[in-house]
Amino acid sequence: MISSRGKSNFEVELAKAQLEALKVRMNPHFIANTLTSIRSMLFQDRKDDAIDYLTLFAKLIRTTLENASKDYITLAAELHYIRNYLDIEELRFKGKFIARIIFSESLAPVDLLVPPSIFQPFIENAINHGLMHRHHGGELVIKFEPEDALLKCIIEDNGVGRQKAKEIENRSLTTHTSVSEHITHERINLLNKIHATNKYSIETTDLYDNYSIPSGTRVEIRLPLQSIYTL
Repeated sequence: MISSRGKSNFEVELAKAQLEALKVRMNPHFIANTLTSIRSMLFQDRKDDAIDYLTLFAKLIRTTLENASKDYITLAAELHYIRNYLDIEELRFKGKFIARIIFSESLAPVDLLVPPSIFQPFIENAINHGLMHRHHGGELVIKFEPEDALLKCIIEDNGVGRQKAKEIENRSLTTHTSVSEHITHERINLLNKIHATNKYSIETTDLYDNYSIPSGTRVEIRLPLQSIYTL
């Protein structure tokens, strides 16, 4: 018979194994999306763009694979990863949107730790579901700021909104799925379970203008404010 403590330890170890499996699952999904984009560029005779895209992609996927084996990386490394990803998407969409990364001056990115690739799926979602359906003038803001003992990341776009995106994609033959976002929600739940906390959270808000017309989406991701000096 397994004691309550033994059962608890077993559940934590099982959660850790599940978390590792989810981190691995994200890589093939992202690779498939990117290869589809490269193929599209070649079909459009954008060979130079395709070559640049491949170069950026090779760098990004190498970092993705390196980080998959890590529980945490510095926020500075994550910011570099996000910027590399945005360079790829800005090249793919050619002026459809601009992206800004903002972080509070009270944060020291080189001193803070975050789970790798925890923000990228929601950035990808904002681009592929919201901003890609705009003809021009797309904006994506990624903001990092402290909130009590938490690190808050706000990912906000001025896209068409989740409901409109769903309607458009239901009429399309090429629907972009939200597998990576679903996986990240699972990762957040497992992180809470492993660390016996509820400090890891994701909150999504639909935005509207003064006429109640959908005007984008805001995602707020909260993580424990963890320093490299507390390890």
